Amino acid sequence: MSSVTISGTNKLAERIIHDAQDEARAVLAEAEAAAQGILRESDHAVSARTAELTCQKENAVKSLVGGYQTRASLDAKKDALRKKRAVIDAAFTRTYEAMLALSPEQRKSICANLLATQAEGEETVLPAAQDRANIAALISAMPEKKLSLASGTAAIDGGFILLGDGYEKDCSFRSLLSTVRDAEETAVYQLLFD
Repeated sequence: MSSVTISGTNKLAERIIHDAQDEARAVLAEAEAAAQGILRESDHAVSARTAELTCQKENAVKSLVGGYQTRASLDAKKDALRKKRAVIDAAFTRTYEAMLALSPEQRKSICANLLATQAEGEETVLPAAQDRANIAALISAMPEKKLSLASGTAAIDGGFILLGDGYEKDCSFRSLLSTVRDAEETAVYQLLFD
């Protein structure tokens, strides 16, 4: 009887061990399946986060590049405007130099027009040194204006200064050109650059 009991006990132990091993394999398989599920979820979450970060990075790069492009475009426009301004300045500088190089008769004509339009009457005319003789002749030809010639000369390149009772009018060639520039700069810009 003792051999049957030992043999039965062995079989029982073997069965318990076998059942425990089957249960352990089932738990292990279940654990591996759960781990694989967790791993897939983790991979999916990592992929989603990677895609999100990639999108954020691309948007940040586009925004940064867009900002640089906008600044570069503005800088280019400013530079072009500065260069155009220099061309316009040079054009008006050459015009002023051309005015100063006019013949005495042409200068006299400009001064006559300025005296006729700017003198109200009874002013003192302070001429540029180069135009003194012409202005003296013009004043004597306009007795109705009652103008007088100043004894000195103005520190200007051409034209004159009108000195009235409590006022002074700059009728110099530089002032005349400045007035023309204010009125015609846009037209000159369009002529040169459009």
